[in-house]
Amino acid sequence: MLIKIFTCSITHVLYVKQKILVTLLEKGALQNSEIAKRVGITEQWCSEIINTLYTDDLIDSEFVIPRRINKLTDRGIVVAKHLKEIDENILNLKTMIKMSSLNHGI
Repeated sequence: MLIKIFTCSITHVLYVKQKILVTLLEKGALQNSEIAKRVGITEQWCSEIINTLYTDDLIDSEFVIPRRINKLTDRGIVVAKHLKEIDENILNLKTMIKMSSLNHGI
């Protein structure tokens, strides 16, 4: 359902759900507001995605009044590590292509 791709320094070609997983992998447990800020989406949209990721058993979500703290499950850690590796491989490939085109005057 999510078709827009976001780019930033953390993730280069990941969808929003994937970007949230990688952010939690890199930064640890975070509140919805902090996730939304880091990913570049609204808190409402973030909350909807967090609910989906919770249903998919990729994150644990705990209410510590008045905040909701989210962290990856074991399954979420495995998925996020794979996503981060894919993202890094794509970035490396883009860099290699760019360097090659510069070296060949393309």
